[in-house]
Amino acid sequence: MTRLRARWAALSGNLQGIILVAISGVLFAALNVATIFPAQELNSYMMAFCRYLFGGLFLLPIFWRKGFVEPFRTQRIGLHAIRGALHSSGMQLWFVALPLITLADITALGFTGPIFITLGAALFLGEDVRLRRWMAVMVGFIGAMLIVRPGFTEIGIGVLAALAATPLFSASNLMAKALARTDDADTIVIWQCIFIVLCAAPFAAVFWQTPTWEHIGWFLLAGLFGTVGHLVMQYGYQVAEISAVQPIGFLSLIWNTLFGFILFQQQPSTWTFIGAAVIFASAMYISHREAVRRAQVRTATAEAKP
Repeated sequence: MTRLRARWAALSGNLQGIILVAISGVLFAALNVATIFPAQELNSYMMAFCRYLFGGLFLLPIFWRKGFVEPFRTQRIGLHAIRGALHSSGMQLWFVALPLITLADITALGFTGPIFITLGAALFLGEDVRLRRWMAVMVGFIGAMLIVRPGFTEIGIGVLAALAATPLFSASNLMAKALARTDDADTIVIWQCIFIVLCAAPFAAVFWQTPTWEHIGWFLLAGLFGTVGHLVMQYGYQVAEISAVQPIGFLSLIWNTLFGFILFQQQPSTWTFIGAAVIFASAMYISHREAVRRAQVRTATAEAKP
């Protein structure tokens, strides 16, 4: 064990982050599998509420290790609250889509996140988005259309819900990356769990469906996969540059496709992989341009200092 820790410590921060984010992708794919079963019988409000209520049980060892007060320490409670509300909304839409479309399709459509981030930066933050990034956004949009193929296949509520959830998750992930600069991974995941449960609870109360013991078993399994997945992902964000771990997200399409095929006999079409590849190329270019822009800002700031 000591030898393994030494080898791990010898790895660069980016390589550690790549490995951790890759592991989190497998855990999130397993989470999708565990939630498919109750999602076929419970509404999305109950799904979001129960997923994080039972997931919170797996955060208890953090308090055993750090005490009751330390894991809650943050100077950015407002950002945690906003992130929790956005992520809760995204989760409810995600659970609408999950039982209606294949795991491969829902994962591929999730790759449109950088497109929505670019649009949001231009529309709401007043960021100067140049022609090349707009072209990349258009390419990504074409990739999404290749998956859903309007006019050739019926666009159902599952596809619309998955597309609506993506910008909410993208905003949540951006906030998580910002929070990682000041708060540790345990604190970020704990506050995420608390605020999602608080936001989902009123809707779950209004549209209450009593879970069966079988549902609870699946929620406990989902809580384990999801909580560990979020912790591992946050650790990856803290040790690596975001541009370094961005490409690893594409692996989640492989895991979800394999799980969907082996466990549910889901057979994604060729168009799913073609569209996903187009979206991924677009997302990578947008991430590259963002990295270039940040480097230029840092250079300009350094040159401006006396």
